[in-house]
Amino acid sequence: MGHLAVGQDLPAQERRVRDLEAEIARAQRLEREAQARIQALNRELARLSQRVENLLREKERLEGEIARLERERADLRREIARLEGAVREVEARIQKLEGDLAALKKRLEGLMRSLHRERAGRYLPLLRAESFTDLAVRARWVGYISQQDADLVRRFQATLKALTEERERLRLLLADLSAKERSLGQTQARLEGERGNLLSTLAALRREEEGNRALLRAALSERERLQGALAQMQARVLAERQRLQELRRQEEERRRQEEQRRRQAALRPPQVVIPPPPLPAAVGRLAFPVPGGRVAVPYGQEGAFQVIAGPGPGSPVQAAAEGYVAGILFLPNLGYTVMLVHTERLSTVYTNLQEPLVAEGQRVSRGQLLGHTGGGLLIRPEELEFRVAVRVGGETRFVDPSAYY
Repeated sequence: MGHLAVGQDLPAQERRVRDLEAEIARAQRLEREAQARIQALNRELARLSQRVENLLREKERLEGEIARLERERADLRREIARLEGAVREVEARIQKLEGDLAALKKRLEGLMRSLHRERAGRYLPLLRAESFTDLAVRARWVGYISQQDADLVRRFQATLKALTEERERLRLLLADLSAKERSLGQTQARLEGERGNLLSTLAALRREEEGNRALLRAALSERERLQGALAQMQARVLAERQRLQELRRQEEERRRQEEQRRRQAALRPPQVVIPPPPLPAAVGRLAFPVPGGRVAVPYGQEGAFQVIAGPGPGSPVQAAAEGYVAGILFLPNLGYTVMLVHTERLSTVYTNLQEPLVAEGQRVSRGQLLGHTGGGLLIRPEELEFRVAVRVGGETRFVDPSAYY
């Protein structure tokens, strides 16, 4: 019944619909923000994928360049090894020639010493020549021997000079190739360093790409959740709007019937209001049943009851005096009606309650909370129909409650 009372409150229902529409607007804004995040992440992923593709091409280029340099270095190392072999061969030949030349020099030195010691003796055969012709032959023969040795020395020296020059040329070429190989090695090391940096950058980009993919998955999940919540809220708004339309229709029907009832009451002949008898001394004055309320329709204007308007829908209703709950009745159009018996001659009746907070047979005290207004369809949610019944002689009748406040 608490839900029924809330359903009768049109302003509250309208606020609920507005609140749901505001929630839908917030959810739509969040969905747009999620969609914008998704689009931004997709753009960032496309940018990262392009960078990764560019870096992979650069990595392929560097690896091709490194492979080319390795091949060139391998060719240079083979050429250097060949030149080193040639240098060793030339040095061996030079060493042999130097040995031969040293031996020849020793031989010539020995010959010169021998000639020095025996120059007289070496010229002696010339003196023994029997004729000038024989002398000339002997002198030519000695000169030929010396010339042969001198020519051999010159050939050794020329060969040694050529080999030395070849060795120097090979060493220069070897130094040039070694420098070139070192330069290629440095270039290769630099390229390998660039490849290492590129691989580090590529790994960082892939981590960033994976992180963005995780963010994209989260954003897609969040958008899906928001879309589901939005669909639920839209369904709720549709249901609440239909409910609001039904409540407005019921409110219009209630007002129409109330107006019809008022017109019928205006057409009825005025009732003779019998002065109410005094209350028993044990009861005293009655407490006003709706704290903070006011009399909206006096007794007798619409019937043998008083309409009391509370501060708002669901206003509290209290017992007018001490007594017990004699009965509880529910009618959809009038809500709950609670009847209290105070003495054998005095009873009070409270109509248009939500589900009561007391039970039949329960003792209640003056001012005890019985429930809240707003239980009926044809009565305003803030109003209470209040009746006071008294027994005079053998007859029980309703009287004006205002005489007992």
